[in-house]
Amino acid sequence: MPKGNKTTQPAKKSNLNDPAERKRFKTGLATVTHHFQAIDDQKEAIKEVIEELSANSGLDKKTVRKLAVTMFKHNYASLQEENRHFEQLYEIVVEGRLLPSPDPLDRKDGDGADGQESEDQE
Repeated sequence: MPKGNKTTQPAKKSNLNDPAERKRFKTGLATVTHHFQAIDDQKEAIKEVIEELSANSGLDKKTVRKLAVTMFKHNYASLQEENRHFEQLYEIVVEGRLLPSPDPLDRKDGDGADGQESEDQE
């Protein structure tokens, strides 16, 4: 189920009064807690490596973490686009710059700079 999409389901009759079912349930909970511990251990290991990389490279930990996450997610291009959009928005809203006018050379519809279709040369 996706996050934030909580729906309540009718409660099932609990069979935890049965000692065998209660034991299986408790074993399952123990397995989940072991996985939680493994996650915590991995997070700590990541933190230690980031601290070491930061100390050795002179980069701050936030930058090292962001580089690692970007490398992991393979989302460098989308981050670039997001940053370009943020920079433009900041300049417009905070610095009061005007919206950039579109560059006629960037048009994708085959129109030339004068707004008329370019003639095909045969």
